[in-house]
Amino acid sequence: MVLKEGEKVLFELRRHWYVLARDSGIPIVLALVPLIALGLFDPLGVPEELFLPVLALAAGWFTVAWAVFFIVWTNYYLDVWIVTNMRIVDIEQFGLFSRDVSEFRLDRIQDVTVEVKGVVPTLLGFGTIQVQTAGMSREFFIYDVENPYQVKDRIIKLHDQAIKRAYAHGYDGT
Repeated sequence: MVLKEGEKVLFELRRHWYVLARDSGIPIVLALVPLIALGLFDPLGVPEELFLPVLALAAGWFTVAWAVFFIVWTNYYLDVWIVTNMRIVDIEQFGLFSRDVSEFRLDRIQDVTVEVKGVVPTLLGFGTIQVQTAGMSREFFIYDVENPYQVKDRIIKLHDQAIKRAYAHGYDGT
């Protein structure tokens, strides 16, 4: 992301740590399956000449589980909103080789909505923020962000500051 003249990064928003822990659960359990299988191998009385093929199979299984975990972590880490004093940049990662980057100016914000659904999000304090911008049919979402009500208040405050700057520089509202 290239900053414009006079632009400063104020903060970044990422998904709550719980999302990474939740989404990583399956690959972690899958990675443990070969370790458990190898531990049970000898007590089951399986011939020792099968140990190397089973070990190779377990190594392949572990490698696939590690790759799935890496994809989950990459998606978690690279999904980010970068908030500057002029705009918000929405970077959304899809898999390893697909990314969508959108941005909108703070003075174009029309509505900011917070949605917290469920027991775990309520207890851990995370939810979805939706921003509707002027002149666009697209809505911007950041899912599972920590402290969504505080973030909403910060975005609205930045929006108000951007409007004041725009009027000070001759913005006529169109």
